[in-house]
Amino acid sequence: MKFGDYFVFVDESGDHSLTSINAEYPVFVLALCVFDKERYADRVLPAVTRLKFQYFGHDAVVLNDRELELAFRRV
Repeated sequence: MKFGDYFVFVDESGDHSLTSINAEYPVFVLALCVFDKERYADRVLPAVTRLKFQYFGHDAVVLNDRELELAFRRV
């Protein structure tokens, strides 16, 4: 097969320094999601697109923590 069957999304948050740890936020998180491509295309993308239209009126918005916080404040 030329392409794989899955998408993997990876993100990090927090302080990744090992030499000077931020005492106010001494946390490092590495999170990932693995999606089967067929399920991603059939279920996840349509659901995220609906959410974007419902809360932002368009689908060009990039969902990061600020946009998600604004959307969920409206719920």
